[in-house]
Amino acid sequence: MVRVAHISDSHLGCSMFQLVERREDARKCFKKAIEMAMRKSPDIIVHTGDVFHDSLPQNDDQNFVIKVFEKLKDKVDLFVLQGNHDHPYGFRYNHSPLIGLETMGLIKSTGEKAYKGFRKTYDGKPVEIHLLSWTLDRVLNRVLHEVQPKEDIALFFAHDIPRLSEDLPVSFDYIGCGHKHTFRLDRENNVGRPGSTCYVKWETESKGTKKLIVVDVDSSGCEYDLQTLHDVREFKFVPPVNISKMSSKQADNAIKSGLDQITTKKEKAIIILQVNGIIDYETERNMERTKILQHGESKHNPLFLHMAANWQCNASEKIRFTEPLNVESSIKEFMEYTNDKMIDRINEVIPKYLGGS
Repeated sequence: MVRVAHISDSHLGCSMFQLVERREDARKCFKKAIEMAMRKSPDIIVHTGDVFHDSLPQNDDQNFVIKVFEKLKDKVDLFVLQGNHDHPYGFRYNHSPLIGLETMGLIKSTGEKAYKGFRKTYDGKPVEIHLLSWTLDRVLNRVLHEVQPKEDIALFFAHDIPRLSEDLPVSFDYIGCGHKHTFRLDRENNVGRPGSTCYVKWETESKGTKKLIVVDVDSSGCEYDLQTLHDVREFKFVPPVNISKMSSKQADNAIKSGLDQITTKKEKAIIILQVNGIIDYETERNMERTKILQHGESKHNPLFLHMAANWQCNASEKIRFTEPLNVESSIKEFMEYTNDKMIDRINEVIPKYLGGS
């Protein structure tokens, strides 16, 4: 039997909303995930890519990773893939930051190639570990179908596997991937994705979870132990507020009410508020967004309060166009109604684009 601890997508160096605090948060989350993994006494830790947020990471992030990985040396076999963010782009710099870690003997990876296989012995039994870093889809397809494991226990890891579980080869006992930042585990086909170790893109991650996947693998199958990975920073997602057909004052009050209904457990949380609906331009123009943010900040004292304006604007029902089929006159009438400050400039360029004089 071999015990594998699987994590992914740490994105060291990322700073959501350009917050410098998030850089330190990402490091803490990464270290916490490693420590959680080590408490499970694994034979192998696999990180399926995007350790760094950029292929040219800053020195403090590189040094941090070196110190963390140095403590794991001789305690566990550490395999790390190159993700799309670790992968070098352009001509001035053509080496992944993982190459240095590999050269130092801190990790095993794929080097300058996309694919590399390893054969190790655990618990007296040979185990194959197949690694595929970020690469072209046709390379992924070729490796998946050409690699034929020879040992009873075979593991396959790739940064991203855009395939249905049932379309993957059954010759591997466990298949692990990353890239999507949210947890997924198909126990029937033994395909696992832990998600990122910290919040990176709240838009796609707010409804998902992140977990450390610990899997015991032998020739008879897999047994799983899952541990939830929480970001060290509290993220509070306000239930979406719908302001359809509201006046500006009603919309302001509805948003403030949404902020009033939440509570935070930690200091300096990040609060994210989504506002949806269909409103007219007059409502949007008269909404007091600055005061709304000030209201939320005074009540919760967050590190950052983000209001995602997901609403759409329709023309007010009060507008009656004199010539509805005349685009030029309708644009002018609409801009006059909404007191648009660009009306003089638009009147100058409209003929150019609409074929007038």
